[in-house]
Amino acid sequence: MSEKIPEGWKRVKLGEVIEIITGGTPKTSVPEYWNGDIPWLSITDFNNGRKYCYNAEKKITEKGLKESTTNILKKGQIIISARGTVGVISMLGRDMAFNQSCYGINAKAGLTFNDFIYYLLKFNIPHFISNSYGAVFDTITKQTFEQIIIKLPPLPEQKAIASVLSSLDDKIDLLHRQNQTLEKMAETLFRKWFIEDAKDDWEEVSLGNSELSTIINSGIDKFEGEKIYLATGDVQDTNITGGIKITYENRPSRANMQPVKFSVWFAKKGGVRKLLMFDDYSDINKYILSTGFSGLKTNELSHYYIWCFILTKEFQEIKDSFVSGSVQPDITNEGIKQITILRPDDQTLINFNKIMKPLFYKCQQNKLQIRTLENLRDTLLPKLMSGEVRVKCEV
Repeated sequence: MSEKIPEGWKRVKLGEVIEIITGGTPKTSVPEYWNGDIPWLSITDFNNGRKYCYNAEKKITEKGLKESTTNILKKGQIIISARGTVGVISMLGRDMAFNQSCYGINAKAGLTFNDFIYYLLKFNIPHFISNSYGAVFDTITKQTFEQIIIKLPPLPEQKAIASVLSSLDDKIDLLHRQNQTLEKMAETLFRKWFIEDAKDDWEEVSLGNSELSTIINSGIDKFEGEKIYLATGDVQDTNITGGIKITYENRPSRANMQPVKFSVWFAKKGGVRKLLMFDDYSDINKYILSTGFSGLKTNELSHYYIWCFILTKEFQEIKDSFVSGSVQPDITNEGIKQITILRPDDQTLINFNKIMKPLFYKCQQNKLQIRTLENLRDTLLPKLMSGEVRVKCEV
């Protein structure tokens, strides 16, 4: 027996209400194709759980665009990953090109519109995953979109549904951008105080073995009940985007790093930026971290100084220069100890903390609000898309 659908809704193939746009990659052997002004998207640019994508790490030129199979997606159109990690989606915040491991999606006018299709795709991610194939990498094709049957409300109800969910995502996006601004402010002040205006009598000390910070060894205390395990894949930039509940008895072998008050953490792996900070206002008892993270125990005096250093691109470059290993290139504890940092005088650190603590407290409060809004959105999504919960709409 077919599943009952709400009155006025209809069943259609997903492929009947969208246009699919393919991407491509300009030849990397042609320098004239690269380092231009056109953002060129790959999944790493939008695999962060956020609705909107505003930029890409790599850029191509007009020549690269014209002489390759890539295409331009317009602002407001949708991108979905089609190979490897299938079903990661985002809506473009500006015009961008994209690679062949993704599809561009554009709603067919008169039948639906992109804001609704974005949420419809999110609701149908399990169907994409179950319809993927491939011995090495999971893959979806254009045919996959023809195999997925959707329940489509009338246009007025589509707009009402999208409006409810978009209002939550717009607030989430605003809070993320506020945090990015606050972190940039902190980084700018760090550069001014400790690089441009550094004093000659400040000595260099080890990042991993000094009174400012020391390396946190692996090992966790036995605990009762459940905690949230964070693998490196559950952190994007400075944001927690995933995690699974574990018990002490039934935990992954890599769940063996314990957060402590006044500590900062970064992914050991080279070429990635995954950072966490735990202050005296953080819920340190909530999480267990993967051994894919390195941790530094700071103190009340040095905490924000060390955290702001970890936020800089210079730290990322230095970390990557110490990465070793052919199978899994990671930085080691010995490598961390070789990284040096200036030891400012105590009064300078105290003055810096007075500015940084309220700034990062605001970031933390924003992150808590983001999680609340995300939970509400994710609870409403299946109810609205199935018709279990209906919204009033203008006809």
